[in-house]
Amino acid sequence: MHDKINQPDTHASWTISLAFWLTLLTSISAFSLVALSPKLLSFIQLRHDYHATQVQLVGLEHEVDDLTQVVDSLARDPDFVRKLASVEFGARRAGEERIAIDEHLQLSIRDNDPVFEMPADSLPWYVSAIQPFAVNNPLRGMILLASALTVVLAFMFLQPTAMVSEAKEQLRAMNGSGGILSRYRRPV
Repeated sequence: MHDKINQPDTHASWTISLAFWLTLLTSISAFSLVALSPKLLSFIQLRHDYHATQVQLVGLEHEVDDLTQVVDSLARDPDFVRKLASVEFGARRAGEERIAIDEHLQLSIRDNDPVFEMPADSLPWYVSAIQPFAVNNPLRGMILLASALTVVLAFMFLQPTAMVSEAKEQLRAMNGSGGILSRYRRPV
């Protein structure tokens, strides 16, 4: 008969312990959301800026390579210099014929389109979920307050006890005027 009485007490104690730890885990999650979201948002924005700068740097490196080839060709290839002068300044040789073509089909040395396109200025989709917790101070304050109250309530009401009967006695004692403080007083 004693085993049947002990079983519900053990189950209730285990349930209270589980509720206590789940409550603490929830409170820690809420606190970490508020504490880490500004840093995470800054990291995402810095990473996006880094990638955009890298793409721009690669494009500039390709442009430098192209211009270096033009400089080398100007120094070593007289035929290229003649063609460039003909394109840039309209210089012609005697007896040379010019055929008129559309402007978009003409040779243009200075028209260097970047090889790589800059990425769009949009940040990842999850930034909109993180941003309120990083910049909205009233929301951050409410979450921190709720986290603190959850911890206090967990330590006040969800502490695992050895016997459920003691918990019931404590709940009865809390109904009085000094009930909450009576829980922490030592029995005389």
